[in-house]
Amino acid sequence: MPGTEPAPTSDVPFSHASNVEITGGDGYRVLTVHQPYPGGPAQSVVLLGCAQGEPALPAELADAPVVRTPVDGFFMQSTTPIAMVTELGVLDRLTGVGAGDLISDPAVRQHVESGATVDFATNGTIDGEQVVTAAPPVLLSGGTDDAAFPTLRAAGIPVVGWADYLETGPLGQAEWIKVLGALTGRDAEAAAAFAGIEQRYTAFADRVRGVEPTPIVAGQPYQGTWNVPNGNSTAGILFRDAGATWSGLESAGTGQSAQTLESVLAKDGDARIWMADGPWETTADIAATDPRLTALAAAGPGGQVWTKDKFMGPTGGNQVYERGVLHPDEMLADLVAILHPELMPGHEFVYHRQVPVG
Repeated sequence: MPGTEPAPTSDVPFSHASNVEITGGDGYRVLTVHQPYPGGPAQSVVLLGCAQGEPALPAELADAPVVRTPVDGFFMQSTTPIAMVTELGVLDRLTGVGAGDLISDPAVRQHVESGATVDFATNGTIDGEQVVTAAPPVLLSGGTDDAAFPTLRAAGIPVVGWADYLETGPLGQAEWIKVLGALTGRDAEAAAAFAGIEQRYTAFADRVRGVEPTPIVAGQPYQGTWNVPNGNSTAGILFRDAGATWSGLESAGTGQSAQTLESVLAKDGDARIWMADGPWETTADIAATDPRLTALAAAGPGGQVWTKDKFMGPTGGNQVYERGVLHPDEMLADLVAILHPELMPGHEFVYHRQVPVG
């Protein structure tokens, strides 16, 4: 096991994340994910130091899986903790990935391609037999339920529901680095990393306070529906903190509101900046997607169309869903530079790309 120091048994403070908590016990800690997947019941695991004896657990934890920490290996189904793995310096302990092709980080791809990991969930389906054979100390889920989980738990493999995406707000998602810190014995490093992220995020948000908001078009249609982010969604909070205004800003929900293209044209069609998803090489591809989209002012002369696909991996992975989850400060900096360029002179974009006219 990495390290010989006693495992922490104190609470881990979370200031933004609300879907997870880590509480201290008598010689152990309890990691609880309140909603490990949408609508799922709360799940807890006991974190016990490698050298510690079996504690006297309360009745409600009698059947809880036990994870010996710091873990010397872990399987990870989602891509969202990838930047946390490299930030905490525990890449050597990543022994299984759920979708190697979706990883864009060069160092992690090299680690995967070296044969140091098992690809255990090709096409999103967990190979239970493969996981049981490998017997990782813990498996971090992809934030969904899976038919293989009862088998894994029966085989003594603890499963932690990695449901960072169910947090409200970008800082809540980023704070899950403290979960990986607790599992890998990197509590102090995780707390310090998040404190820096939070400080930088707040500083960028402070730059636009009192500045006239910039109208935007948010999102794009998919299969006949345009899902506009609500004001309290993660995307909505990022847009709001960057000084944007759009038709979903006043919607109190945390998710998205399904709209028609005609509705978006009527409400946001005059905005000169479109924060889209793409992928479009040039603006000519917009008309090819749907000719009606060219009616948006942002898609016409003098408008700007931006997509968040500047850093893509060689097999399709997008850093927005890796480093961008841990670094909403960088995401916010990109957005402020787009919406209020005078506040961010010389900014180098990390995730966003302006679609050239074509």
